[in-house]
Amino acid sequence: MFANVVEIRATFHEIGQAIRAGKLGVEPHRYPYALGLAHGVCQAIHCGYDSLVAVELGVAHGNGLMNLCRAAAYFRERFRFSIDVYGFDNAAGLPEPQGYKDHPEIWSKGDFARPDHEGVRVGLPEFGHLIIGDVGETVRAFEQTLGDRHLAFVSVDLDYYSSTKRAMPLFQFAPERYIPALPVYFDDVRGLISMNPWCGEELAISEFNAENEMRKIARKDYGVHPQFYICHVLDHPIRQGTIKPKFSFEIWPF
Repeated sequence: MFANVVEIRATFHEIGQAIRAGKLGVEPHRYPYALGLAHGVCQAIHCGYDSLVAVELGVAHGNGLMNLCRAAAYFRERFRFSIDVYGFDNAAGLPEPQGYKDHPEIWSKGDFARPDHEGVRVGLPEFGHLIIGDVGETVRAFEQTLGDRHLAFVSVDLDYYSSTKRAMPLFQFAPERYIPALPVYFDDVRGLISMNPWCGEELAISEFNAENEMRKIARKDYGVHPQFYICHVLDHPIRQGTIKPKFSFEIWPF
């Protein structure tokens, strides 16, 4: 498919321009999903992987999940990759906030409820899947669902600290289940005046980093979008040097 990293770089520069021009059918406020998945696909090419999974945690009315499916459809067609998309939701909306860390000044119990989750499910393409249940339970069971595929992009839109904390096992599977530097979009870390590092998704990230020696989540500050993070899978065989990637790693904004 590619002879060298120069060809890969040029291709994904063109893809980045196409995303921002709206040519993938992704809505402008969901461009971060398409750009994040583009980085995941690009890195998978460097690794020699072609069977990928993208995840959205927190589906609500399904707009984000449908946009992620449109981006995945583009990459499936362009590179002939297998890319499946999974959305996780409880269909009941937000639970009761568990104190100040869950930003009760912003959200309340029942926000984002979608009891008719079948209405979302029937609109998905054949490679789109909806998993309904408590995220703390459904995420833990997802490693078996992944099989030998590689997680290539995650969107976290769970609002609360407590919900995000319960979902963090998604980043603790066997290292071979990921690309080595996993793009992650955190929706609720910017924009509102009361958001801060001691509450919400930011606190869940901080605690995850303190609790895990070989998995670290850090924001990538080069302008792709302000909520663009990387989960560094430091125990991945490629990052340990026991397996060589197909192409040496590069990451650049596009």
